Amino acid sequence: MNDKVKITHEQAEKIRGWQAHTGYPTCILLELHVNNTLTFSKCLQNLTLDELARAIYIGYEVEEEFKVGDFVVYVHDGTVYQVVKKITEGNTHHDIIGCKGKLKYSVHRDHIRHATPTEIAAEIERRMNKKLDQILLDLSDGERDRLYKKLEWGDC
Repeated sequence: MNDKVKITHEQAEKIRGWQAHTGYPTCILLELHVNNTLTFSKCLQNLTLDELARAIYIGYEVEEEFKVGDFVVYVHDGTVYQVVKKITEGNTHHDIIGCKGKLKYSVHRDHIRHATPTEIAAEIERRMNKKLDQILLDLSDGERDRLYKKLEWGDC
């Protein structure tokens, strides 16, 4: 298996730090992992020996990071949500919020991707339209009629 392993930003920083600052060969890092004595970095202990070895010798890809406030797309149905909180120690899950009744639930990061600018713009417009629709529904019939006339004819 010659595939690069996916690791977190924190794990990538620890590996780069080890390689740049310790002066020890990377095989020592693997020995520490095997002996379960990686005391300087618990995040690397979450990797298997195979994953750590591949990250060191073959290379790695850093997992996409989602921040609070990011618009994301749930890949299974294309719904756009917004990240409201990171949870779990490894930051593998994120609490996301949708405008459909202000749903909050957790989703694994492998099931979401960053929304494109077009998707973000469409979601913001959808949210604004929903707010405007609610305002219109809250108006009395007379207020709606008056608003319609004002929009149709202006202040003539």
